[in-house]
Amino acid sequence: MNGQIKVRNWDKWQSYRKDRGQPPWIKIHRCVMRNLEWVSLTDAERGQLVAIWLLAADHDGVIPASSKILQKICFMSSEPNINKFRELGFLCHTDVNVTSTRRQRDQPETETETDTKAEAETDNEHFNPLDFFESFWNLYDKKVDRKKCEQKFKKLKHKDVDKIFSTVELYIKANPDKEFRKNPLTYLNGECWMDEIIFKEKNNGNGGDYVF
Repeated sequence: MNGQIKVRNWDKWQSYRKDRGQPPWIKIHRCVMRNLEWVSLTDAERGQLVAIWLLAADHDGVIPASSKILQKICFMSSEPNINKFRELGFLCHTDVNVTSTRRQRDQPETETETDTKAEAETDNEHFNPLDFFESFWNLYDKKVDRKKCEQKFKKLKHKDVDKIFSTVELYIKANPDKEFRKNPLTYLNGECWMDEIIFKEKNNGNGGDYVF
């Protein structure tokens, strides 16, 4: 599931002034405690939903329609069940092309290479990598050349952004010393999310490497 989805009735429940940029808070109304759909969620799912609401505040209620990306940028321990949140009415689609995209995915595995290419192009049309730049910048805690990084980031494809959020935290853990960590622009230019991640292992003073 690619593209974007939106928190249903976002404008109804969130009434902060949009001309002031990103809001410092979101509203969670007490009436949610009487909502049968909310009550049907597990404690973990309620926590995930609140994290999704916080993320949605950055983009006027719109979030990425990828459970893997949501897990990474919301720091969840597991992938959220987007389909369940949609079925219960917490999330909804933002564009009319979702149906046609889904029909393409429901085709038999014997679909032609042309159809597969067309599907990928449709997904990329509704993907804006800049929606995820702020989350990348917050994760990559070596703050150098922000503007150049932003220009580079906006040229990335969906699969690249997904891979970045799957590996960047491991890369940072493997290179905890900022002095020896690549600058973020070097990381992006070199497509370093495709590289092996090598951890330095310490055993009684004897060094050793292991690769992720």
